[in-house]
Amino acid sequence: MRKYLHLMASAVVLFSGSLMAQEFQEGQHFQKIGSPVATPDDKVVVTDGFAYPCGACRRFLPYVGSWAENTPDYVEVEHLPIALQPGWDLFVRAYYTAQVMGIAEETHEAMFKAVHDERRQFRSFEDIADFYAEHGVEAESFLNTAQSFAVDARIRQNRNDVRTFGIRGTPAVIVQGKWRVSPNGFSSYDEMLAAVDYLVQREAEALGLGQDAETPESDEAASSEQAEEASS
Repeated sequence: MRKYLHLMASAVVLFSGSLMAQEFQEGQHFQKIGSPVATPDDKVVVTDGFAYPCGACRRFLPYVGSWAENTPDYVEVEHLPIALQPGWDLFVRAYYTAQVMGIAEETHEAMFKAVHDERRQFRSFEDIADFYAEHGVEAESFLNTAQSFAVDARIRQNRNDVRTFGIRGTPAVIVQGKWRVSPNGFSSYDEMLAAVDYLVQREAEALGLGQDAETPESDEAASSEQAEEASS
């Protein structure tokens, strides 16, 4: 009976996958990027395009954060700060400075909360440095690192990526450097992330990732098991 239930569950999964394929359509729920960015062939890279001053990004944060915590090992989640409005470039430089200093991940949510929940004003990069000084680094060191070659190089790459991905609004999610997903066309962030899941699964299958370690039963063995169940 257990193997029979396993077969039924497999059928449900396949059926659900078929529904997902019909539900999420290119051009409506996700867009193909004109010049895809090369990615490793042993993982699926998901890029979270955000902006700290963006209210929608603040609302999206708990959703994408929870989603990222439950992804398979072959999924790599990256953050891509976006500067779509005047003044937002300060936050792009801030993120990459924090990244170079090794504190980007641990301060990511805190910066969102400072901007939106605490209504903290960041009128200069010195104000931003003071914020990061509250999280374990010296303000002067942060300011010096912000002007380093390493940070400048990441900002140049960032501008190229944003242009290549065709990002016109935030939040935006890029899957494997090929597909762009935005909130447009979805009724909720959960639905948007379901579309991301669909694309991740599709890319993983193309790379042969996430396959069961066990060898699947042959059709003959499965038929024999079903016959035994039917006669019991």
